[in-house]
Amino acid sequence: MAAARAFRKQLTWRFPIHGASTAIVGDSQLMYLHQHFDPASPHSPAFICQPGACIDDIGELLDFVSKGTSSLILHIGTNDLANTDAPTAFNRYVALLDCIRHERPDIPTVFATLVLPRAPNQRLRRHNWRAVRRFNFEAREFNLRLLSLCHEREGVFYVNHRIDALPPWTVLAADGLHPSFAGVSLLAWNIYNLLLDLRRPYINNWPEHVPQPEAGAYELRETPSYSQALRRDSSDATCRGGKEKKMNQAAPETAAAPSTGQHTPSGPL
Repeated sequence: MAAARAFRKQLTWRFPIHGASTAIVGDSQLMYLHQHFDPASPHSPAFICQPGACIDDIGELLDFVSKGTSSLILHIGTNDLANTDAPTAFNRYVALLDCIRHERPDIPTVFATLVLPRAPNQRLRRHNWRAVRRFNFEAREFNLRLLSLCHEREGVFYVNHRIDALPPWTVLAADGLHPSFAGVSLLAWNIYNLLLDLRRPYINNWPEHVPQPEAGAYELRETPSYSQALRRDSSDATCRGGKEKKMNQAAPETAAAPSTGQHTPSGPL
């Protein structure tokens, strides 16, 4: 029981103001991801982060996923692959998906995030190359199994952040485990586009037909060419110039004549 209380105490969660239709659940790699989303936006997801969480721990975090959530993004598996092999971690993931289907049948869509690769820890005097090579080997095997599972299971999809295509020092922090500021921005950008794709079926398309004008609203005329528009503007300018000349000629006749009377002082004498 004490371990369970400590587990809940370390948990951090961020919920948008207007509720969320998508929840992101995972380990400490999601720690600062919420800073790239607006809590006042109705399209922002909920973030449930548990540092050090393993795949078997996510089942307990489902209680924090609010009702009305229609999609779940899982970011988990890094801590499992650090301590076990890919087949064992994959079997745990399959059991987790079964648990979600049983405990939360109201969540029809689950997105499985592929495990991010690791880099050597720059804070250590001796780089942990051997542990990093082993982890990345198991992560590749795990991701291949996870991709096959997503193609076979209905309602299960994958999220590939493609961090392995970039230099590690540009997207990973000095510890080689957590994403850097640029890495967090990359994760946020990919999730933002994923959420946009989820909303796309509900976004109205622009109409392809041309609205017809009401009868008698205005007369349909042929669009003038550029030369016709120039001739029209020049003729209008000539007409306006003639009118202004006539007005200037008539102005002296209508001007008031100067007064010839003596000035009457307004103040006391």
